[in-house]
Amino acid sequence: MALTSLVSSGATGKKEIYKDASAPVKDRVEDLLQRMTLEEKVGQMNQFVGIEHIKAAQASLTEEQLKTNTANAFYPGTTTEDIVKWTETGKIGSFLHVLTLKEANYLQSLAMKNRLQIPIIFGIDAIHGNANAPDNTVYPTNIGLASSFDLAMAYKIARQTAKEMRAMNMHWTFNPNVEVARDPRWGRVGETYGEDPYLVSLMGIESVKGYQGNLDSKEDVLACIKHFVGGSEPINGTNGSPADLSERTLREVFFPPFKAGVEAGAMSLMTAHNELNGVPCHSNEWLMEDILRKEWKFPGFVVSDWMDIEHISDLHATAENIKEAFYQSIMAGMDMHMHGIKWNEYVVELVKEGRIPESRINESVRRILDIKFRLGLFEQPFADEKQSMKIRLSEEHRATALEAARNSIVLLKNNGVLPLSADKYKHVLVTGINANDMNILGDWSAVQKKENVTTILQGLRMIAPQTDFDFVDQGWDPRNMDQAKVDEAVAKARDADLNIVVAGE
Repeated sequence: MALTSLVSSGATGKKEIYKDASAPVKDRVEDLLQRMTLEEKVGQMNQFVGIEHIKAAQASLTEEQLKTNTANAFYPGTTTEDIVKWTETGKIGSFLHVLTLKEANYLQSLAMKNRLQIPIIFGIDAIHGNANAPDNTVYPTNIGLASSFDLAMAYKIARQTAKEMRAMNMHWTFNPNVEVARDPRWGRVGETYGEDPYLVSLMGIESVKGYQGNLDSKEDVLACIKHFVGGSEPINGTNGSPADLSERTLREVFFPPFKAGVEAGAMSLMTAHNELNGVPCHSNEWLMEDILRKEWKFPGFVVSDWMDIEHISDLHATAENIKEAFYQSIMAGMDMHMHGIKWNEYVVELVKEGRIPESRINESVRRILDIKFRLGLFEQPFADEKQSMKIRLSEEHRATALEAARNSIVLLKNNGVLPLSADKYKHVLVTGINANDMNILGDWSAVQKKENVTTILQGLRMIAPQTDFDFVDQGWDPRNMDQAKVDEAVAKARDADLNIVVAGE
């Protein structure tokens, strides 16, 4: 993975237009592009997980366990020193799973050592607030927000999330998820806005606008509409399984929210894990080129999902090896790879072998650099640690989260039980996996400081201190509930004045 140090003779000695903040973005992109080596270009198309994530994954997973783990990553045979070196020499264009401002600024400082000082763009799964990182406001999940039908709130949450992200040097959220949830067995329904294409479209539009603003200020972040397409109606209900859908169904049900997101200005899109009608979405030229770019005129860049380009070979088996999978994906329209060490080596080889034109690589790099310039990363690659917590978890943002949570409540039926009366109910049983656990924060949320979270049980005891709340702990994981605890709850329920079961996933 040696980095060629030469630049094209045409670039030598020319004024560095790309460093001029007053120059048009298009001119800055073209100036920088013609100064870059092939290796540097391919590096801009590659994303890695953060160093601290790698350390944690190495400590908890074996190499064998890593093969079937879709949430954590490290790179066998690669050291953190290698990651440092590649960042310093321009071989990495993006990171994800960086969860602290300190690490983000550190990795950015490494990027500033590369000869062209091209900044990193940090992506993160900020699905309902930047909740996947500690010390950020946690808003209701997307399905909760959709339950309120509050479009103004969708915009407001996205706008506040963008501010909190930039306060910790994050620039790119892998949201909104505008898949139309059509199979209740599918485990990611809570990450979506539900089953109605119209509502999903409207929520997606407001979220895109809220995140991105005009993509020209230090309070804007890049939105990513995902996952394109069909993964929310898998043939067996599990995430990543094949989807078999007619073109009419695609155009009437699944395409509209993505088209609406493109028209709202979304500048990145993530393809889906699944294969669609036998063709993996990550190598599907009809989706990425014919529909997205030619029909919808999408100007942004396409990013893969977690190791899904590799899965073209080892899961879908439509490419004989990983190198061939990279070839198929790039030629079908892919711009950025999430994530891994073989990309740089194999893609450079494919270009040198004449299979991928360098002009095709240039197309992707233009799209990526365009966003980095527009977000002002060349002028402001770091975030101020002293100012960060003045924005994150602010009173204004917490108040928004509370209002949104209240508006998301859906009452299915009330036979005179509500509102609860402390005079009527003296002895109350509370149980269920979400009764006294941070599970209630929803998916894509990190463990937060205890003082920043009020559980259901704690809240009940706060508002009714004279009531006897008998709690039976069922643990946090419905897959590993203890039958003895379930039986205990059943027995105690018979003697209680009221039973409160806080269920969920």
